[in-house]
Amino acid sequence: MIIATIFGFETSTVKAVQQQNCNLVVELKKNLSFIYRTCGLTLDQHDSIYQNKGIQQLINEVLFKSKSNNGIKWAKYYKPFPTSAFALTLTALQCTIDEWATRSRKPIPFKKYEYTSVFTAHFQSLNDFADASAKYDLVPKLMEQVYNNGCVHANVETDAAPPKMTAVPQQAFMNAICDYKCTEKV
Repeated sequence: MIIATIFGFETSTVKAVQQQNCNLVVELKKNLSFIYRTCGLTLDQHDSIYQNKGIQQLINEVLFKSKSNNGIKWAKYYKPFPTSAFALTLTALQCTIDEWATRSRKPIPFKKYEYTSVFTAHFQSLNDFADASAKYDLVPKLMEQVYNNGCVHANVETDAAPPKMTAVPQQAFMNAICDYKCTEKV
């Protein structure tokens, strides 16, 4: 139900609401609008690619629900968040949107043969974006952000800095030398 809330799908017997659901599916899938934080009327008006809050929320629900979830337990595999897992999340999100294409939600089995091409397209787009933005390292930064946001959701600190070790002040050395000299005389 995360997706219904985020995108505004409604369960209703009212035909106008059901039609609105169908229209919303078309709009969200047009130019993959559902991957943007803000969707405009045209592709040029969309902003913040791969920043739709539904993406992170879906990842949080599946992998970062608590400290005992896989995203935390298997940090060596999820930090930074793998682009393949991100593409799979986009594919699942698209499947969930497809469930509303028939006016009211009808669950669609998330099957390999039906969504392999969707996954491949999302994965390729992520790689293309990584290549296009390589100078700025945007995809690696995004994957790190996804992991860190997941940790925050699971109430786990990310990269907790080790306690700072401060250098021993020179005065402490002088005091130690003085103590030594005093005990040597005894």
